[in-house]
Amino acid sequence: MDLRIDPLQARLAEAVDTALTRTGDVYAELAALGVPGLGAPQSLGGLGLGLSADIMVNARLGHGLEPLGAYRETVLVLELLEETGVAEPLLEEVLKGQRHAATAGVHTDTGLRVDAEGRLWGDSEHLPVGDFGLVVARATAHDGTTRPYVVTPDPTTCAVETGSLLRLPTVRLRFSGARAEALDLPAERWSRALDAARVRQAAVLLGLADRALAVARSHVNRRVQYGSPLVNLQTVSHGLARLVGEADGWRLLLHEVAWHRDQGRGNPADAARLLAVAAEHALLCTRKALQLHGVRGMLAHSTAATAYRLASVEAARTGAPAVLWARATPHPAATGLTSFR
Repeated sequence: MDLRIDPLQARLAEAVDTALTRTGDVYAELAALGVPGLGAPQSLGGLGLGLSADIMVNARLGHGLEPLGAYRETVLVLELLEETGVAEPLLEEVLKGQRHAATAGVHTDTGLRVDAEGRLWGDSEHLPVGDFGLVVARATAHDGTTRPYVVTPDPTTCAVETGSLLRLPTVRLRFSGARAEALDLPAERWSRALDAARVRQAAVLLGLADRALAVARSHVNRRVQYGSPLVNLQTVSHGLARLVGEADGWRLLLHEVAWHRDQGRGNPADAARLLAVAAEHALLCTRKALQLHGVRGMLAHSTAATAYRLASVEAARTGAPAVLWARATPHPAATGLTSFR
């Protein structure tokens, strides 16, 4: 494995950083860079650059405190619907970044149900804010089987309710008889797409952690207490040094897992393990930044508080660390992987 950052990866990171400094619509800025088509399958018209490109985009989004979850949800739906021939006109809009796609009941059980007439009922979990033109929902059919369905949201049968988690905006989709088309997705594709989604989510969390550490290091070097900068206290400097060292290791692991998946190799449980450690690391780093800032860090507008809230939400978006560790165990019963046929 080549541990050097590829020049293309470096340019992608710089381009995302530039997009985040502009005052226009961030999604539109990213679409101009080819997002979400960078890692999307070539069969759908994407560039097919794989996870090695996607993780650079997501890591910089995390570092910029702009997770943009609708982007990752869109890429997940594109991978799930590859070669299914479903909703191709809408997929073209989604691929160009003109609209977003989302999943409902995929990362967590929401109790969605489909009646005998093929209509979807129930509420989704909290979703990132986006203009959703396509939804893949995991729901229970009238015969008791659970499988994925594709839904094209219509205002008459799908209401969008705004909400928030830790003062961060979210939306929920309320389905009231929305037409749902059953998907025949084998367990292998379902598992592969979710693993890729976990790697992208891990990249966001590690980016958030890096930003929190950078803010904490800057603060302790400026903040003077008892006539000396905070960084001179061993309890402060040693704690930060440990987290910085761990961050380097988890970043290498991120690139390794992404590279292995792009090569069609690696352990199926690697993605779950990676996301679990990334979530735990992000929470540790953002808590440490909040603690070192003291009362200043508790102010709603502070970078430390923003990073902490974002990490708390994003760490549980695709499964809490405890759930991911259980999924990563080798016992088949713990993985929960079943065919949706």
